[in-house]
Amino acid sequence: MPTGTPSRRSRWLRRTPAQAGRDGELLAALLYLLHGYLIVGRDVRTGAGQVDLVCRRGRLLVVVEVKRRRRGARVAATHALSWAQAERLVRAAGVLQRRHRWATGTRIDVVAIDGWRVRILRNSVTSERHGRRSTRFP
Repeated sequence: MPTGTPSRRSRWLRRTPAQAGRDGELLAALLYLLHGYLIVGRDVRTGAGQVDLVCRRGRLLVVVEVKRRRRGARVAATHALSWAQAERLVRAAGVLQRRHRWATGTRIDVVAIDGWRVRILRNSVTSERHGRRSTRFP
């Protein structure tokens, strides 16, 4: 059994959580491109908070939150979105829709990456499902 410092290759293969998150956002962007969407922005900052990915298809504006978890994690990526994050996404989508006047509709998606499994949960965040208070979603 080898001892000492790890080789260059094994150090390269280990990813920090921030690097893994950026890789997940890149994978989500590629998936949306393959489905015919145009990427409007990545890591977009609004007054309501940060959005991982903003896409466009025709006049539809799609706000995307990417959740990535390791294989075998306690909480699956599909369940990792908290109430506060969902409310932030709803507010940010409203800000982005006002910013992009061409958008006639807005949808909020969650891309859940669990190990090698990737799922796009379309229209998964709405004010009715996640908002405790009645949050108006334009």
